[in-house]
Amino acid sequence: MSLLIGHVKGYGEELNMYEVVFMEDLNYEDQKKHVKKLWKEDPKKYYEWKEWCIEWNQLPSFFGTHDNPIDIDESKL
Repeated sequence: MSLLIGHVKGYGEELNMYEVVFMEDLNYEDQKKHVKKLWKEDPKKYYEWKEWCIEWNQLPSFFGTHDNPIDIDESKL
């Protein structure tokens, strides 16, 4: 992982958590739609956020964990 200590990538510390909380309130199909929207809007920020989620064990049922990430093809969501 390319996370730097003291530097939060993706959408920034607050918005990263906002996206996690928002995703937790969605069902799986709506999570897929939201992720595709984020990916289309800004792939770089999305992939950094996804990496952050995996590193910090956020949304493990969607992204997996650091030791067992779930492979997602965002273009097919």
